[in-house]
Amino acid sequence: MSTYKICVYAICKNEEKFVKRWVESMKEADAIYVLDTGSTDQTVNKLKKYGVHVTEKEIKPWRVDVARNESLKLVPDDYDICVCTDLDEVFEPGWRKKLEKLWK
Repeated sequence: MSTYKICVYAICKNEEKFVKRWVESMKEADAIYVLDTGSTDQTVNKLKKYGVHVTEKEIKPWRVDVARNESLKLVPDDYDICVCTDLDEVFEPGWRKKLEKLWK
């Protein structure tokens, strides 16, 4: 049984080529939330296919800090740990166990 309720959240735009690998590496989380900021490819459909909670919102003018803050707003308040990542990053298997062990 897990000690903490953990989610992963991210922003993305036109990153369909990373979706499958990214979701596979994040699946140790209790939930995954993504803010898509205007993809014109299949990113949103692929994320939804893998069960990711996806919201679409264009950020104008573009500011990465605004986009990150908007993506964090998607996460329900009852999560203990929120991990922010990018879709071109992957976590090693067992990342959750290591995080829970080190969390204070």
